[in-house]
Amino acid sequence: MILSKSDSRALIEKILSMTNADEARVNLSGGRSGNTRFALNAITTSGDEDTFTITLRAAFGSRHASMSVNQTDDASLESLVRKTEEAAKFAPEDPEYVPELGRQNYLSIKPFSRSTARASARSRVKGTEAALRPARRNDLVSAGFLEHDHSFSAVGNSAGLFAHSESTDASFSNTIRTKDGKGSGWAGDSSRDFSKVDCGDASKRAIWKSKHSADANTLEPGIYPVILEPQAVADLMRFAAYAMNARSADEGRSFYSKKGGGNKLGEQVCGTNITIRSQPKHPEILGFPFAGNGLPAKEISWIENGILKNLYYDRYWAYKNNVESTGFPSNMVIEGGTGSVEDLIRGAKKAVLVTRLWYIRFVDPQTILMTGLTRDGTFLVENGKIKHAVKNFRFNESPMTVLNNVENMSKSVRVGGSLVPAMHASQFNFASLSDAV
Repeated sequence: MILSKSDSRALIEKILSMTNADEARVNLSGGRSGNTRFALNAITTSGDEDTFTITLRAAFGSRHASMSVNQTDDASLESLVRKTEEAAKFAPEDPEYVPELGRQNYLSIKPFSRSTARASARSRVKGTEAALRPARRNDLVSAGFLEHDHSFSAVGNSAGLFAHSESTDASFSNTIRTKDGKGSGWAGDSSRDFSKVDCGDASKRAIWKSKHSADANTLEPGIYPVILEPQAVADLMRFAAYAMNARSADEGRSFYSKKGGGNKLGEQVCGTNITIRSQPKHPEILGFPFAGNGLPAKEISWIENGILKNLYYDRYWAYKNNVESTGFPSNMVIEGGTGSVEDLIRGAKKAVLVTRLWYIRFVDPQTILMTGLTRDGTFLVENGKIKHAVKNFRFNESPMTVLNNVENMSKSVRVGGSLVPAMHASQFNFASLSDAV
């Protein structure tokens, strides 16, 4: 269910008028989404979902509790208020409680596309067939999904704050394998605008990788130059973003902690060619204008030319340190170059080309050392050309090591909610072989 701005405000004000709590916040969320999944070269499921949730957070002093319902009748709302208040009164005092935000100013962002809001099962069939037909023609096996979502979020509190926004998103993922299971290729695409998701082009890339990754040769594990495609960069760099928490840095628990105390703000943390920002108004990856607590999304530079400029502060840690709260990064933009992945390949004397990474886990949070596996197309590049496929690897590497050894980057492209380039780095630790394709 999608509520308009005026209907959202009216419902929030009604709920707030019913509570006797010292402070209260109401969050509304809901939307309509659709998905079509396919496997073995045929559509397997297609579904549409309509959701709606009301969440009330009530506080008495520093004691607080939250509860949710999905009905708007008076009896359901009265029950929500009374039960939330009762739970809050029995909750322990929260030593990190921060009062609700007052009225806020928000960036003018409309992460909404009419084509996505109007997408249907029929339009999804057209997209999936653009993937399935070429797989059948090439005697390959395709599996994946096409999804779209139209949602809204609204927040209001007893301090006078109110915000409302609608958003849309669409994504496509396609894994194509040879019938003997020896070759596997993957490609995907995403956009706020459903009409811009190119299922056919993604499938073309996945087909090429599937065919050329069969009968992979063994390359002994070791440290090699690497070309990480944009999806692999996004897979790895999201962990670097999670680690940019000011509190964990100040408390000596992260890569961004300084020896002897404090954090590394103002210090060089990666190569001078690396700049990372949050740009919620960037037209290719429009972010959401506010967080669940009503905190506005902000344009923030996290790393500029390798120097750490900001860490993200939740409201409590910001209050404790007398700084402005940033909230979690609204999105992530890594400034890239001007060329393509193919340009990086042509410029490489020797490198391992990685399509994407999966099953990534922390090994050491203080160095952001990660372990995981390559998958769906790993190749050896020599003298500017792809020589042959190689078996997949388990890696042990930190995204910060990569960011300190980037020699070249492609143009940045949208991957989910991020804008990232492909990266050619001088070293990457492929620790052992993997039998997975």
